This record gives sequence, C-alpha cells and structure tokens, in this order.
Amino acid sequence: MDITAVKNFLGACHEAKRITELMPELPKGMTPRHIQILDSIRQLEKAGQTVKVSDISDYLNVTRPSITKLIRELEGFGAVVKLQDGADRRVVRISLTDLGRQYYGFYVEKYQNWLAERFSDIDQEDLETAARTISRVYKIMRTSRMEEISE
Repeated sequence: MDITAVKNFLGACHEAKRITELMPELPKGMTPRHIQILDSIRQLEKAGQTVKVSDISDYLNVTRPSITKLIRELEGFGAVVKLQDGADRRVVRISLTDLGRQYYGFYVEKYQNWLAERFSDIDQEDLETAARTISRVYKIMRTSRMEEISE
C-alpha cells in the first residue's frame, strides 16, 4: 500500500477524534460509550427482547466484563436499573430509567437525526464504508505488535 494513503488515513483519524469533541457535552462522568450502551438497550427493547448483559455484549460484539462495568456506571448515574427476572431469579434484566430514556432521546434520537440532516449530501454507502474501514484498521492496529517494526 502507498504510504501517502496511510498518512492521509491517519490524518483523517485525527480529524475523526476532533469530530467527537464537537458532540454535545455529556453529563459529568458519562462518555460516548455510555450513550452507545443506552442506545443498544433501547434497540434491543424495540426488538421485543428482555435485555441482559449478554444481549448487549452480543449486540455490540464486546466482552461481557466491559459491558458489566459500563452498566454498573450507568446504574450509578441513574440511567439504567437492574431487575431480577420473575421467572428465573438468576437472570438480571437491564432497563432504561426515565433519565436513561431522556438521555437516549436527546443524545441518540435528537442529535443523530440532526446530524443525519446535515449529512444528507454524503452518500450513505460512503459513511458505512468509512465506519467499516475504521473498525478494520482499529482491529489490525490493536492486534499488531510494535516489535514487528524492528524485525
């Protein structure tokens, strides 16, 4: 691959980081990852699922311990509640609180719809390709070892 393409991509990644800095300010202590968890819970609820940590983990394709930690933090913010399942007390369901639904309504529905209007002149396929490419590059870089450079 041409090194210029790599340089241009890394420059675009820097701009992408700056894009996240333009997002609306989150409540103290919350991160975009927390909002992603709220969105995942809402999407699973809309699909008629009873939401468990494993469902969120599978939906986002991330480890259960990381989801458990984020759910615990969201519970501390008052955005989610954990409930024992009536049929099987070993199962813990996750549900949005009124505050969690408010966060979802603003940070996902309102903000992302606002962005969709502004992105209307960008081809949807281009956005999806960019997202897939960033994800692939992240996985490659995360699993690569810097020691390989000196070999």
